[in-house]
Amino acid sequence: MHYVLKDLSIDIEARAVRRDDTAIRLPDLSFDALVKLIEAAPEPVSVAEFASAVWRADHVSDETIAQRIALLRKALGDDPKNPLYIRTVRGLGYAIAGSVARIENRPAPKSLSFLSRRNSIAAATGLACLVFAGAVFWNVRNIDSGPAAAIADANSKSSITTLVDRAREQLRLHQARETDRAITMLREALAEDPNRFDARLTLSFALSTKATKFGGDDVEKKEAEALARALIAERPDSSNAWSALGYTLGSQGRIDESLPAYQYAYQLDPKNAPAISSAAYVHLIRGELHQALSLELQARQAEGTSRYAEIQIAQSLDLIDHAAAATWHAKALSLNPGQVVILSEIARSHLRRGHPDAALETLTQAQGDDQSAPQILQLRGRAAIMLGRIEEARRFLEAAGWRGHYDLAALDAISGDATRAEEFFLPSKRADLESDPDPATRIQLAEITAALGQENEALRLVTQAVNLGWRDVNWLKQSPFLGTLMFSSEGRQLESRIERELEAQRRLIEGSEELALIIDG
Repeated sequence: MHYVLKDLSIDIEARAVRRDDTAIRLPDLSFDALVKLIEAAPEPVSVAEFASAVWRADHVSDETIAQRIALLRKALGDDPKNPLYIRTVRGLGYAIAGSVARIENRPAPKSLSFLSRRNSIAAATGLACLVFAGAVFWNVRNIDSGPAAAIADANSKSSITTLVDRAREQLRLHQARETDRAITMLREALAEDPNRFDARLTLSFALSTKATKFGGDDVEKKEAEALARALIAERPDSSNAWSALGYTLGSQGRIDESLPAYQYAYQLDPKNAPAISSAAYVHLIRGELHQALSLELQARQAEGTSRYAEIQIAQSLDLIDHAAAATWHAKALSLNPGQVVILSEIARSHLRRGHPDAALETLTQAQGDDQSAPQILQLRGRAAIMLGRIEEARRFLEAAGWRGHYDLAALDAISGDATRAEEFFLPSKRADLESDPDPATRIQLAEITAALGQENEALRLVTQAVNLGWRDVNWLKQSPFLGTLMFSSEGRQLESRIERELEAQRRLIEGSEELALIIDG
């Protein structure tokens, strides 16, 4: 199926737009927005309809949709003041300008239809996967491909190999919808060849990414673990299979089990720097900064590369207020300009120091679809709260989806509406949250309880977070919800305890001649 709009040809299955013989490259969200407009033509599409059809969300801010339409218009060369393709319908949304012709595609030959079906999901730009919540990242480029992939000619890949490669490209975006698409493609590949090693390995990583980053369920976590263990049974010397096991164990909160899996992955393949750097991140979230930096040193001495080593080094140094943290932030940004994970962590560094304007300036460096990445929107909402721009904060946090729910619940609670907050403390949900080994979860719950006026409960949760390794005392002091607590006598005692822990780590780090290699760059 494809459509013709004036001089544009839009092929739905191939997800391609052409003007005469020239291809027009559109990001996935822009293409989906264009398809929604075309399918609705000549009727306008409302903001709510865009949110449901394009973002798969109950609510997306007017500003986010307006930005997406502006990007689409720019890509098509459309002038909003004199629209050729897309017009604004005041009070109703957006609509196609002119008429649309619908043309049925001819059936593809059987030998080509398989590829056509898989090409329907656009390839994405490269982005290795890092999970800043309970687990780790992995190097998708180095996944074992097995004999079939090794034999495949680069210019005539098998359809399954093409499908797996496209799934990997989607996963590098590290966004919810692209992760779901990758999982769908990998399941299609395994329907054709259930024993395909690289497809099962990539699916394990994809399921763990979804579970850890985008709220996947326990069934998906268990499937990821089952896949990893089966792969290890087949190839016990596969470094990436052991990395997959470490990743899924971390996603389930089984951090003590995930560490040896990463360490063994690195032992099997000293070039698997992401595995040892993933282990370093586990130490980082536990507050074991000396161990984290020691492992990062090992990773840097390996022949392989780890995309997020620089930002993790910066995190460790930032927590002990070391001057070299700024240098490592700059290195991370220069190596990965505009990358969401890097921008988010630098923005967090600004927020923890009480500079929300600087955080917002950093976050504006996100490009294209990444402007709507949940972590970007959540941090923009957080900065807006600190600046007192509450309605703006709500818009960002609502658009951030599940990532913004904690902050929204606390924001509502301050205003006297406990509806969202109460959802976090239902017995079944609370049990899951309090079993989460990530100390950041405790801090988010503490902010909600503090906003509800339950300071004793908030203190208990912050104390639990410190017990689990939380060492970011500045984040606590700059929190718009924990300020009163942290300046109480109990809060000051916690601050003193964290400072003592950080001083011990600082002495270990600065006393190591080997770690001077990292600190001095």
